[in-house]
Amino acid sequence: MHWIILGAIAVTLIVAAGRYPRFAFSVLAILLAFTFVMYQLIPGERERGVVMISLAQVQLSSVMITSGYAGSYKLAGRLHNSATDVALVAATLEVKQRDCLPTDASATEDCNIIGLAAPRVVLAVPPGQARDFSVQVFFPSARPRGKVRWEYLLTQVLGRRHKGGD
Repeated sequence: MHWIILGAIAVTLIVAAGRYPRFAFSVLAILLAFTFVMYQLIPGERERGVVMISLAQVQLSSVMITSGYAGSYKLAGRLHNSATDVALVAATLEVKQRDCLPTDASATEDCNIIGLAAPRVVLAVPPGQARDFSVQVFFPSARPRGKVRWEYLLTQVLGRRHKGGD
């Protein structure tokens, strides 16, 4: 319904702009200002927007990293949202690729970071549920000489307020 009203207003403004350009642009400016003020005053609109989810409410599990094409890797895993009222919509990870070389005969290893990436996983996970994900991660200049070790952790999780019927 909103789109029909907006379409009618747009057509009216386009027709009016041909004969009365100052009037049409004045009405457009007033409508934009009114829309901005209403958005700021209606409290429910902001609550339905994107909110931060505590990292403690999201678990990352079953992570697997496999090599792909041209220096890329496939990062796959599962995100579980234990929040009760917020649906997960996106998560940012930090992925470190370490090159581990033996330092002496006692089998201790010296591991250096040779690749660092921060892939963003866009995924809808309702409260109390889990979903699998898969993203490509690129380390174009990484050339490991020893054994590769991976480190990964969640750095940011975004959500949206969840309504019961959605």
